[in-house]
Amino acid sequence: MDTGNTGVVEGRAGGRAAWEDVCRVPALVDLVDECLFVTDEALRIVLANRAFLEMFGKSALDEVAGATLGTVAACRIAAQHACCSAGMCSDCGWLQAVATCTPDKRGDKEFRILTCGGEALDFHVRVYAAKAIGATAPLYLCSLRDTFAKKRLRVLERTFFHDVMNLASGVRGLCEMLVDPDAQPEEGLLPMICESSQKLVEEIERLRTLRGAETGDLRTWVSDVSPAAVARAVVDRFREEAQSRHLHVVVQCDGPVADVKTDRDLLLIALGDLFRNAVEASSRGDRVVLGCAEEKERVVFSVCNPQPLSQEVRWHIFERSFTTKGTGRGVGAYRAKLIAERYLRGTAWFDSQEPEGTTFHLALPREAGCSRFT
Repeated sequence: MDTGNTGVVEGRAGGRAAWEDVCRVPALVDLVDECLFVTDEALRIVLANRAFLEMFGKSALDEVAGATLGTVAACRIAAQHACCSAGMCSDCGWLQAVATCTPDKRGDKEFRILTCGGEALDFHVRVYAAKAIGATAPLYLCSLRDTFAKKRLRVLERTFFHDVMNLASGVRGLCEMLVDPDAQPEEGLLPMICESSQKLVEEIERLRTLRGAETGDLRTWVSDVSPAAVARAVVDRFREEAQSRHLHVVVQCDGPVADVKTDRDLLLIALGDLFRNAVEASSRGDRVVLGCAEEKERVVFSVCNPQPLSQEVRWHIFERSFTTKGTGRGVGAYRAKLIAERYLRGTAWFDSQEPEGTTFHLALPREAGCSRFT
């Protein structure tokens, strides 16, 4: 029986018999747009259709046979352990779907993967348990759907409606106070309107930047940028919000730091996202520090706050659809990493532990410039 790219791996938990049970004409499986694959009891792939192979840039079953889904998808956690590890990944939706699957009940979960290359992937998986004729171990018949587009739209919509509408409502309220004939406008009302309007414009620009960054349409404008000046600008941007939360915000640069050739506006957005996250994660009286320092041929920015992240949050912090701010909100860390690594030729990472707290780092080469030019 010739199955082409769908293929069969002999000797893996009765793979051939299970495949024939599932579909008497294997070639039909390659006509299905949805990604289909079969794993053995150890969750190693024994069969896959063409759609599955193409999703992960593969051309033949031999390239994925014997690997776990996490390994094929280049999951950074799976890469550390050479496979999908139930012990390390108990919160992974893929493993949860398998764990809840029985012969009478399918496993059904959405889950995320952050790849070794920093790309965020979103999937919906359905898992069916089956046994091949003459086999004692179960096989798992799986369908995989990429939910990136749906989740991206949901994130953008909810972020837009929440953040932008809050700012727009504030501007409207100030304007109503200004035009009310019976009210006596407070001194400084016009500057407040200008400041709120500017924040509204900036938030819309942030959303547009995220969309452009994801689609590859973002343009960069390279110039000599002072790291210390950028750090001060970011802190000044969020100083009012920090003060309202009774936080102490500090700019701390280790000596004179040389200019970098980069896109100032994109750097402001990336650092601003990390700093705003730190402000929002901090408690009354906390100290939030934005620092910069030279390290050989690069400049490293750091954003520190005393609140450590939980283990669950640490695994998923840079994934686009993961947030601690409620469903569909909180794309700041993802956007910062995306801009830094795809456009500014930099690197973003973080450290978080007791009792030091959490520090996000953003490193940029001094002379490399940006990855896209106009």
